[in-house]
Amino acid sequence: MVPDPSSVRSLFTDLAPSYDCYNRVFSLGLDTLWRKRLVAAVTRIHPQAVLDVACGSGDVALALQRALPGAKVSGLDFCAPLLAQAKSRGLRNPVEGDALAMPFADCQFDAVTLAFGLRNFSNREKGLREIFRVLRTGGIFALLEFSPPPMPWKLFWHFYLFIFMPCVAEILTRQGDAFRYLARSISQFPSPASLAKELQFAGLHWESSLSMSFGLVRLTLCRKT
Repeated sequence: MVPDPSSVRSLFTDLAPSYDCYNRVFSLGLDTLWRKRLVAAVTRIHPQAVLDVACGSGDVALALQRALPGAKVSGLDFCAPLLAQAKSRGLRNPVEGDALAMPFADCQFDAVTLAFGLRNFSNREKGLREIFRVLRTGGIFALLEFSPPPMPWKLFWHFYLFIFMPCVAEILTRQGDAFRYLARSISQFPSPASLAKELQFAGLHWESSLSMSFGLVRLTLCRKT
């Protein structure tokens, strides 16, 4: 399944009013912990210019802004309503734009982060090459994404994604179709080994990977060499 950009933008526009609430409820509150570990990993390198791609309502970008008060933290998203939320929450440098053609100069950032957005790219190869382009040599790319879990968690994960979550969303919000799309995007995301090859092909050197929550989520750190 290749995500259609206009459909993805429409989906997140519809979800925008309750986007943060959905994240907390359907992750059982664990998304806060996952993002904290992403922010901590980036903070350790003390970057001066940071870009959060597909920033949504600003959770990661705002956390980076607080953790790195001397740095310039920018948040990029192509969904205007979500970006407006990030700005209203205090994000100082919100930028509306496409992650596949970012409005930034080459080698502009010391660190780029991307949390739960890569699976929505219509062209992952192009998006990863854009991330490589805007990173400075030696810069870090921190990727947080869902990962295919091992058995027996895979059985639970399939039930939760494809049955429980869409049914609850349909009852509460009449947006079951949106969550069925999200379930497909998660289940069809590459395995860690396949993802490592995609990152390497884009020029990003794999450095480390941290598996969290029984293998359901993975934090991957890469460097532009």
